[in-house]
Amino acid sequence: MSTAQPAPAKAASLSLEARVSQARQRARHVLRVESAWIAVQWPLALVGGYALSGLVRVPQSLPDTLHAFLLAGVGGGALALAARNLSRMKPPRLQAIDRRLEQKSNLRHRPLAALDDFPADGDETLFWQAHMERLRQAIGPLRAGWPVLSWTPRRMAGWAGFGVCLALALVMAGSKAPSRLEAAFLPGVDDGDVALPQIEAWIDLPAYAPGAPVFLSAAASPPRIPQDATLTIHVTGARSGPHLLGVETGDVTVRQLDPGSWSFTTHLMHSGRVSIRSRGRTVGEWQFEIEPDLPPEISWQAAPHKAEDGTTLLLPYRASQAHGIARLWAEITLPSRKDLPARTVPIPLKAMPTKPEGVFATDLTESLWAGEKVTIRLHAASRGGKENTSKAETVTLPARVFHNPTARALISLRHRLGLGQDSPPEAADELRALAGTLPQDEKGSMLALLYAAAQLDDPDADQAQDNTLGLCWAVALYLEDLATSDRETAQANLEIRAAQRAVQDQIAHMRALGDAGHTEEEQQELSNRLKRLKDALDQRMQALMQRSLQMGTAMPDIGETPDGGTDPASRLMRRLQSDAANGQADEALKRLEELSKMAERMRSATPQDLAQIAQQLQARARAQAQRAALHDLVRRETTLLDHVQSRLGIGQRAAREAEQNQSGSNAAGEDVSTMPTAELLRRLGMTPPPDMDAPSPPPDATAPAPLTPEELTAQHEQRRSDHAAQRALQMVARLLNDDIKALTGKTMDGLTKADRDMKAARQALASAKDGPAETAIRQVLKDLAETGQQMTEAQKGKNHGGGPIALLPTMGTGQHAQGGGKKGGQSQESSEDDDTQGDGGDKNDRDPLGRKMGKGHSGADTDGTVPDADSREKAREIERELRRRDADRTRPQSELDYLDRLLKSY
Repeated sequence: MSTAQPAPAKAASLSLEARVSQARQRARHVLRVESAWIAVQWPLALVGGYALSGLVRVPQSLPDTLHAFLLAGVGGGALALAARNLSRMKPPRLQAIDRRLEQKSNLRHRPLAALDDFPADGDETLFWQAHMERLRQAIGPLRAGWPVLSWTPRRMAGWAGFGVCLALALVMAGSKAPSRLEAAFLPGVDDGDVALPQIEAWIDLPAYAPGAPVFLSAAASPPRIPQDATLTIHVTGARSGPHLLGVETGDVTVRQLDPGSWSFTTHLMHSGRVSIRSRGRTVGEWQFEIEPDLPPEISWQAAPHKAEDGTTLLLPYRASQAHGIARLWAEITLPSRKDLPARTVPIPLKAMPTKPEGVFATDLTESLWAGEKVTIRLHAASRGGKENTSKAETVTLPARVFHNPTARALISLRHRLGLGQDSPPEAADELRALAGTLPQDEKGSMLALLYAAAQLDDPDADQAQDNTLGLCWAVALYLEDLATSDRETAQANLEIRAAQRAVQDQIAHMRALGDAGHTEEEQQELSNRLKRLKDALDQRMQALMQRSLQMGTAMPDIGETPDGGTDPASRLMRRLQSDAANGQADEALKRLEELSKMAERMRSATPQDLAQIAQQLQARARAQAQRAALHDLVRRETTLLDHVQSRLGIGQRAAREAEQNQSGSNAAGEDVSTMPTAELLRRLGMTPPPDMDAPSPPPDATAPAPLTPEELTAQHEQRRSDHAAQRALQMVARLLNDDIKALTGKTMDGLTKADRDMKAARQALASAKDGPAETAIRQVLKDLAETGQQMTEAQKGKNHGGGPIALLPTMGTGQHAQGGGKKGGQSQESSEDDDTQGDGGDKNDRDPLGRKMGKGHSGADTDGTVPDADSREKAREIERELRRRDADRTRPQSELDYLDRLLKSY
């Protein structure tokens, strides 16, 4: 039995020993914490004192260097003191650990110490084992308890005082307490009590999307920005350098403008958020939506096809790109001869439209590929340099039909030689044979063909084949003209073609030279060749005039436009030379194509065409006289309105203008030199500093002074004169309406309304009621503006004074529509009218801001859009005024400092 019982007793003993070991370990940690609290009280007091000073903003008011040294001293001192005290701390003794367990577990008679007792004689009797068993059973759960922090009266008083000071500091700091503590423990970070640096940010649009800078504000989100726009940020009043964070800001240019100002410049490539941080705080943050610069979309509106005349190829196109199409061209390849280089046909565009569409007409009958089946692709290039291509279309190029047998043989020979089907010796022999078939009186054509054959026989001759091809084409055209007209006409047409070719070669030569092609010598050569072309056209026109007189058809001189402008051919040539001088080769070629169209019409003109031109010019002169009469009506009605307004009181006039919302129309004419600096900055989209002068409110309008008897008499006489003038203008309006109806067959509703409103104005003037008279005259001006629009629509027909004049150049003849939305003949007629009136007519149809003053010379402001060029000029004017004020040292110093920082980056 003595051997069977010790087993469970030993197991219970092992369980108790494990519990005691775990309890002693916990008690040891508790005692260490209690000892550590005594060791770290002074380090904690040091850190707490520093935090208390941070709440009252003592460390962060120091320079960053001293702040960092102070923080390092406090932190290092606290760590050193804590390390020294902790190193001197002795580990808890076993007796203290057991005593802690016995006290927290409510054990009496110190049973944990008795666990290690043993009999004095060393023999464990049954009595001893029973005693130890009862002792183990008496030990229940062992608890170490929580650490008890000891407080001496002196330390308790110190910590109580610290707690009171901390509570007061927290109450004083309020919601800014967290930022003050952060700034105290992080040198280089400002708390919420420091004013944020002033920030000015704007976006300069890229070159392919020109426009005014977009100024950024913290409240509003910026609009969609084109890709590769330049973001510029100026930070003023920062104690240290800010940081730019966000999407694609790796390539950032940072400049320090002065000790407290920095400038950041970066390019925006992708959408995302960009923020500027200064001393731990976000100064500015914006979410950008970037509009990528995608390649243009280019497609065919319809398949390319021949025009009704059979010699013109029509290319219907449609393109679009958000920022504008810079170049548009057609690439023509010959599938049967893939070794030959592709031919490029430029499609001229007006400016850089975003959605150009239309039908481009080109004459390719002179090409060696005329009559061949070719493949055509459209190409478009955006302002940003991105290109795209349409699908390929197959078409047979139009070919000119020749009826003269020798001319047909020359064209066939030219075609075979150009495509390499005949060798130069074979072509030379055939040219000699064709020269022998010519009549004896055609020595010029015979010599030309013999010269071409001689060039082909000479292997050292430069450009022999190109010269031969050109001579074959010129002789064939001359022989064809000779078969359908007299020798004088054929010779004149030959000279015109030769002059056209010379001008085209000179433009191509200047284009190939690049900047070197803009020299005075090259310009003079181009001028000489244009003069020869002008002389050839004049001779052809004189011949037409003589034939017209011989046939009994008289017509006015068309050397000048009906509005008194210069000769249209001369005007077009001046534009051509100006475009070539400015390096705009595409525009110069466009003008040359227009001249070619005019020359072609002259070559094919008949005396009957001249008679039709005479009728059209007479209708146009009559229509112009009607527009001038309407313009004069507007001018005189405006004078009457000025008289009425001058008689109204100052206060009444100001009230009427406020009611009609016209006060904003005078903002464009304000003088920037009289504006406060704060107002100038607001005009630029920038927020002025709070201490800068604010615009002063306008002075109150004073009541008008009473009129003297002399002034009343003068007003009465003026009112009688205005009444008579209004009656005369009413009669003129009626006669003008009848004259327009006789020309166009339509009555102008605007003039009918104007007649009724003029009658109301007369009645108001007769009753000496200037207020109703002003209202009636304003309504008359609106009626006349409506009449101008109606007149423009009614005079579009050729027999009504509109439409392109035969033999005269029309803008965009080869292009039936542009990106403006007009198509077909409407575009041509409108462009012709604009060209005629814009260059040779009255220049007073626009106000000082460049806006149109109404259609049909109505004089009413019907275009409320201020051009972008004027907006940029206004911004430059404000910038110049800011620079002038920055140079004025008599202005307040705070304003001068701000202007210095603002303008330093420019």
